[in-house]
Amino acid sequence: MNALEFRFAFFARDFDKSVSFYRHILGMEYIKGWDREDDKGAVVSAGGTSFVEIFGEPQGKTYEGPSPVAINLAMRLENVTAVDSFYDELVAKGAENIRAPKDYAYGHHSFRIIDPDNIPIYIYCELDKSI
Repeated sequence: MNALEFRFAFFARDFDKSVSFYRHILGMEYIKGWDREDDKGAVVSAGGTSFVEIFGEPQGKTYEGPSPVAINLAMRLENVTAVDSFYDELVAKGAENIRAPKDYAYGHHSFRIIDPDNIPIYIYCELDKSI
């Protein structure tokens, strides 16, 4: 397989809060959005061909389906400096539910932040390319 794009898509409990988190806290680029009678959604980019697509219920309705379960997102950055700088940027923005970066025995330097739908997002770099 040679995918042209990777897209993680989910229904958000609070659409506006989730879109704001991915755009304004994580700093992802807003690509497009829609608000129709039967649904609404937004696509944001993590760079390259990596996207998050957030779905929501139309105005006046509440999403009653299941929350995302047993899902983790991971985004690899270039190096320790990039990971630590991004962490500092998020803290400066007042990000909540964030754990400080550290080195792990399996070869990553990473931190974790939790999105509004309780999805853990790991920001990491590889410490040793052989792992």
